[in-house]
Amino acid sequence: MKKLKRILLLALCTSLTPLSAFCAEEAKPIDEAKVMATKALYTTATLREIGCKDTAGAVKTFFSPRAEIRWKRLATEYAEEQLNDFFTGSMVLGDSNLNYSALYNPFWDTILLLNSTGLPEVPKIENFAFVSGCKFRGEPYAANPADVEGTVPKANPYAVDLWNVTSRTTKHYKTVYAPKAQAELTRLMLNDPKDTERIQIRSAVRLKLLLKFLQNKPMKREAQRMSLFLTGGHEEKMMHYFKDGGAGFVPQFAQLNPKLRENFIPYCYFPGKEATLFVFFNSAMPRIIVTVTYLRKGISRIMEWYDLMASDELMAIWNKSKEEKK
Repeated sequence: MKKLKRILLLALCTSLTPLSAFCAEEAKPIDEAKVMATKALYTTATLREIGCKDTAGAVKTFFSPRAEIRWKRLATEYAEEQLNDFFTGSMVLGDSNLNYSALYNPFWDTILLLNSTGLPEVPKIENFAFVSGCKFRGEPYAANPADVEGTVPKANPYAVDLWNVTSRTTKHYKTVYAPKAQAELTRLMLNDPKDTERIQIRSAVRLKLLLKFLQNKPMKREAQRMSLFLTGGHEEKMMHYFKDGGAGFVPQFAQLNPKLRENFIPYCYFPGKEATLFVFFNSAMPRIIVTVTYLRKGISRIMEWYDLMASDELMAIWNKSKEEKK
């Protein structure tokens, strides 16, 4: 297990290099294509940022009138808190085709596909599809709509489930969706009540767990304490707080660019008989997640962190370790 963790950490550091390089090169001149790409992704990222608190306002700002009407019909199926929650946990996906992007929430395993027009001026979203990851990837549905893969822990460690759905989704986006985005979006825009039901069930499960968290004042205080340690990134203090349960992950996490550690917030709460599991992430960049297992006995807090955009590599390492154990 220690060997596996060392490999995982190496994969994480490698996966974050391009992001660190981008931050370091912001001041360099960039060409027109990069300007347009940045503008397109910035629009999607800003839509997400506003949508975390005000989905109606975000839609009014970035959607065309026709698309806004369609969104209002969709919004009647969800409470505002549900839509806020979707945007909060979503990551931006993009491609060389600047007219298409997406917001993917692996905790819902649900994706919002966006088709925008108007570059190089301010883009406007003309079409969208809001579908489950299962429908997007073209996978067969589970027989039971309440089978909420990615939303709650199952047989594997929860982080592995998140890697799994994220890896499958990003791979499908790059290899299948992006090359024929227009046709795929047209197909996925069709009304599908059964798919909506699956998304609603996932959201309802999350809101029920969130309510439990809000009602548990001791766990709320503990989560706030964890958030301060994670955002602060002080290695010595974190090592003391997480004790032996974070020795393999704390040093690398503390060395991250402070921008990647800004405002870590609790997003998942899974109470159990033997332990409670929390998932935290940077509120501006949900791809960087931290899991904290709060045990009732023994080591009190076990901390691990991952970059979900490295899910392909992480899943490959996980599957290899399982094969070696057979």
